[in-house]
Amino acid sequence: MSVKIDWPSWKVGCFVLLALWFWPSFAPHDPWKPDESYILGLVYEYTLRDNWLVPMLSGEPFMEKPPLFFWTAAGFSRYVFTWLPVHAAARLAAAFYIALTFIFAALAAGQFAARSRAKDPSQAAWLTAILLAGTLGLVGNGHHILTDSALFASFAIALYAFAIFPLRPLASGLLMGTAWGMAFLTKGLLGPGCLGLAALLLPVFDRTYRQKAYLLTLSIALLAALPWWLIWPWRLWLASPELFKTWFWVNNLGRFLGENNLGPEYERGFYLKILPWHAFPLILYLPVLFFRQRLDAFKNAAPAALLCLLTYTILSLAKTSMELYAVPAVVAFAVWMGAQASSVPATFERRFGLVALCLVAVSALLLWWAWAALYFGLPLQARLLHFLPGFAEKPNWLGVLSALALTIIVWNLAWRAPQWAKHQGAIRWLAVLVMSYGLVFSLLLPGLNYSKSYKPMMLDLATQLDKNQCLASFGLGEHERGNFHYYTTMRVQRFEIGRGKECPQLLIQGSTMPANIGEYSLLKKTTRATDKGEEFSVWRKI
Repeated sequence: MSVKIDWPSWKVGCFVLLALWFWPSFAPHDPWKPDESYILGLVYEYTLRDNWLVPMLSGEPFMEKPPLFFWTAAGFSRYVFTWLPVHAAARLAAAFYIALTFIFAALAAGQFAARSRAKDPSQAAWLTAILLAGTLGLVGNGHHILTDSALFASFAIALYAFAIFPLRPLASGLLMGTAWGMAFLTKGLLGPGCLGLAALLLPVFDRTYRQKAYLLTLSIALLAALPWWLIWPWRLWLASPELFKTWFWVNNLGRFLGENNLGPEYERGFYLKILPWHAFPLILYLPVLFFRQRLDAFKNAAPAALLCLLTYTILSLAKTSMELYAVPAVVAFAVWMGAQASSVPATFERRFGLVALCLVAVSALLLWWAWAALYFGLPLQARLLHFLPGFAEKPNWLGVLSALALTIIVWNLAWRAPQWAKHQGAIRWLAVLVMSYGLVFSLLLPGLNYSKSYKPMMLDLATQLDKNQCLASFGLGEHERGNFHYYTTMRVQRFEIGRGKECPQLLIQGSTMPANIGEYSLLKKTTRATDKGEEFSVWRKI
């Protein structure tokens, strides 16, 4: 089906696609494991109290990350979107930071393109936003409640600060310092370490930064970053030197150096292994631009290229590895590629665009077929229900109507891209992801939420408990603790750290009972319908 649309500007089409990219961020679903569950638990604690100094999870300090994102999400819930559930407001906070990432990455690329005297710098800005939104590494992480979303924004702001130097040295310094501060209060030392090292090395690779004004800019940046770096850590130290040590040494330096057991296990060459898909389609543009420009492909956006390569290198030296950690490098990668939009050959865009257009159609057909099979008994139904045992919900017709509108709009944008934009390949690829994610979070959301949500099970367990009595836990993970507190409002003391032995109620995850705990009677044992291997039980002291 094709509806003729007379676009007033090619920018309108890009804006519509980028706006539809955020579709899943507004989808009404419960917090999902792994990250959303415990992050929401931290945000929920902030909404319940006025002292926002120490991050807390189910009543206990949780010092893995600084509190910038938790503050933002709790602020959205308490003061902006007061009518929404806490998890929905927190998801909008993540979307807010992702939107900042797109905006500042696009502005940075536009400035770099103008510096290299491109005919239309706005093309570079829009292509960067399109490429970044279409990068698999970001789209897979950008629709969830993640503290790292603020780190992505800090990298984009820093790149814009580099781009506006030397035209606006004061603004450059203030923005650079703000980016350093945001990165520090989001993830600790790694973010400002990458940004600061890039700022120091930049004069070696780009003579634009070999002038006294750049020293002034760096001095302003340092002053602007100091309040971010000092106020919260200083207040934390005054409140509890032990908590400060846990956050600064154990969760920052210890995690990076592998001196503790926190974080995913180190894997040699991890980031090179994931690069082909994690940085797709940016990885396609890299050889094309180097073939056409040689070293100019690096020089035209030297700060973005340097930050990208430097971040990948530093991450590869760390003793923990996780694909989420590489997304800030992808932000710099997108600015690096997008800033050279005018050098991308039309032949490349046409061929990439044809492949992407086929994928748009295939993704739409497959997802509509999966929806019809799930609800109306087509041959695929049995295979789908194998992964959703007990699922018996009816179709959400409002979601179906929104999915139909999304399908029509995105297909028309993808089909007519050659008529209103030069970079049809990048635009059509973004349409693939917008179509896929949009239909999944519209048509298949009930089944997906049924598969991933802990809410029914947690509420079922709570019916056996007395909310006015103490509850201890054994073997309960951080994700489950956050979920349980959010759904039931009951805080859980951890039995395994020596507390909770006096509690008359006990919540256990797994089949192992703690030793020497006394006499308990089983109240209920259950699992999630879609994960029979994850067992939960509640007990009462006799």
